[in-house]
Amino acid sequence: MKALVLRNIEKLELVDVPMPKLEPGLVLVKVSKCGICGSDVRYFHGENPWAKQTLQKEVVNPPNIILGHELTGTVVDVYHDEDRGLIGKRVGINCFINCGRCHFCRTGLENLCRQTIHLGHGQGWGQRDFYPGGMAEYCQAFASQVYELSDRVTDDQATFLDPIIAALHAVDVAGPQLLDQTAIQGGGPIGLLIAQLAKLQGSKCVAISDIADANLAVAKAIGVDHVVNVADGRRTLLDLVMHLTDGLGAQRVFNTIGSSESILESLRMLANAGVVVLMATKEKEFSVPSLLISGERSIKTSANAMMTDFSRAVELLEAGMLKVDPLVTHRFPLSQALDAFAVACSKDQNGAIKIVIDCQS
Repeated sequence: MKALVLRNIEKLELVDVPMPKLEPGLVLVKVSKCGICGSDVRYFHGENPWAKQTLQKEVVNPPNIILGHELTGTVVDVYHDEDRGLIGKRVGINCFINCGRCHFCRTGLENLCRQTIHLGHGQGWGQRDFYPGGMAEYCQAFASQVYELSDRVTDDQATFLDPIIAALHAVDVAGPQLLDQTAIQGGGPIGLLIAQLAKLQGSKCVAISDIADANLAVAKAIGVDHVVNVADGRRTLLDLVMHLTDGLGAQRVFNTIGSSESILESLRMLANAGVVVLMATKEKEFSVPSLLISGERSIKTSANAMMTDFSRAVELLEAGMLKVDPLVTHRFPLSQALDAFAVACSKDQNGAIKIVIDCQS
């Protein structure tokens, strides 16, 4: 079968690889669509964002990773007879499974399980010739983590289930309250999903910043109240938030950028007793003036998602409560996956927000 394989740092190849072999607990999925995530780009450049979030350390990626964890498709084979009812079902796929036995799993913190097995980046699979992922014609999936989809959810929409669960968990970490003022730094897919979830959770006003007019136009189209382009440095989200709140600041700030400078701006726009949620950090170290965390301000990080988030994400899509179609800006067949990835690596130059690969063409 054809698959997009990360041979090593910044070395991608579309190659023929052996068909996946079924193992206990797995099913075989004929992949329909797979989205390209920002973390895929980070793996391409040699980072391991999962390890940074979950293990608090740098981990070298193995060779020959089939990238992709935002996948959907149809179950075509199963290992266990009791799963045969899944064959022929069109499914959304939760791309990870936890051990269920460690301290974190047994105390309701399964998102921090260090024995997680994950599609798309090699985590937990031991040593393999090729590590399974969704940018391929076929992919293994965990039988317990495939969710039958109704006709109300398209394949393109189903590729958003993984980013939705990341956004859901981040909003839960923030602990939103009714009538919050919410600010979001970065109008990529995660930021745009957080914006919608914040509104659903009762934020009275959501403001978002980005450097691309295309992202901000989508933000307005999906219901974000205020947008600001910060590309030239003359306007800032901080100024906008302080204007909107009469100087009080936002109760919830989500930072999807991760630079030290942006984190300081997050704290400067944060109201007393407010919460900043960091979705990523770029520098290994950063310092914060103590006055910026006075007034009971909090900094939290968001790591992965909870197992219950996936069914919530499916329900949100089926109910039409999240708008994801406007976020898809580019589509490529699997045969042009290298071109798709080139676009993903240069979003600031091409207006891309979400790129979807058709894995059967």
